[in-house]
Amino acid sequence: MSIIVDGTGSGYRAAVDSENRLKTDAVVEDAFVHAAENGRAFNINTFELDISGSSPFAKPLLYVKNNGTTELEMVGWFIGERGNRTGSDTTTPILFEMYGSPTGTASGTDVPVVNRRIGDPRVFDLECLALPTGLSTSGSPLLYQYHYGGRAFGTVNFTVPAGASIVISANFACDSASLYTGFTGYVGE
Repeated sequence: MSIIVDGTGSGYRAAVDSENRLKTDAVVEDAFVHAAENGRAFNINTFELDISGSSPFAKPLLYVKNNGTTELEMVGWFIGERGNRTGSDTTTPILFEMYGSPTGTASGTDVPVVNRRIGDPRVFDLECLALPTGLSTSGSPLLYQYHYGGRAFGTVNFTVPAGASIVISANFACDSASLYTGFTGYVGE
C-alpha cells in the first residue's frame, strides 16, 4: 500500500490535508504561449492586398500548406481592411471562407512566416501564398466570417496535419477593397 506524505512547508512537496486532499500551487500556461516561449509559434500575414473585380466576385486570398512532419495548430485568425471600398455596393460585408484540402497546384506571392519568439532562428516548413491561383475547392467552408470593416481578430482552433493545406477566399459585393488576412498558430512538439 502506498502512502502520500504531507510535504507542507518543504517548498518542493505537495501538502495533504486532514481529508487526504492534495494541495498544490500551479501555474497554468496555454499551449500557444508555451509554443511561443519555445520558438514554435508563428504568424502568417498577407500584408495589404489590393483586390478588384466586377461585383459580385470571389477571390482566393491566402493559401497555407504544411510541408512539415508535425501538425499545425491554428489558434487565431485576423482580418484588416483599410476602409476604401469602391463600386456598386460598399456596405455589404465581405464574406471570408476557409476551405481545407484545395486541389490543384498553387502559385502566388510568397507570404513570410514569422517566428513569434523574437530572434529565434527556427524556420517553419510552410508554403504560404497570397492571392493564390490554380486551386479548386469543394464542399462547405470549414470556417467563415463576415467582415464589415476595420480590424477583426478571432480565436479559432483547428489542426492542419502534415501534408494538408487550407485556402482563405473572400466574396465581394464591392468592386475593390484593400485588406489583409492571416493566422497565428504553432507547430507540435
